[in-house]
Amino acid sequence: MKKILAFSGSNHSQSIHQHLIDFAASKVANNAVSVIDLKQFPLPVYSQDIEARGLPDAAKDLRQLMAEYDALMIASPEHNGSMPAFLKNIIDWLSRVAEPGQPFFGDISKPVLLLSTSPGQSGGATNLKHMAELMPWWGGEVKGCYSLGNYHEKCIDGVFNQSTDQALTETVHSFETTLR
Repeated sequence: MKKILAFSGSNHSQSIHQHLIDFAASKVANNAVSVIDLKQFPLPVYSQDIEARGLPDAAKDLRQLMAEYDALMIASPEHNGSMPAFLKNIIDWLSRVAEPGQPFFGDISKPVLLLSTSPGQSGGATNLKHMAELMPWWGGEVKGCYSLGNYHEKCIDGVFNQSTDQALTETVHSFETTLR
């Protein structure tokens, strides 16, 4: 049984990405999954001046936590075609904690499932494509992507419609088969 760490790249208190990652995590059937809140790892905006004074403990703690898991599930919003500044800042700090040439997410490359959603039709697909291209540099091997457009039409009162529920379930189960 593999250990999967799941998190949202959003810092919004009512994040639809948090709902998406919670739902996806609930569909993990054959592995252990833990959902974390990245807001519990407060980090200043990356600066070489701050880094020169010492790496923040939150960055070291987060990288250590990620190293303890075999795979990652990440739900990321799309802000102007890319990841939000909140998530990019975390990636920047993780890159500074890692030894040169080492994966940002721990000591070995990790299988990753990327998820995104939005109220619009694209569902964050542009950002997922961008993140998938960058993931190998960060220490992740993308094993699957899922983009859910029109979130508010497909999720009513916190419940996904049947076709979305089925698609997310199949996406998660397909990801799990890559972990064996």
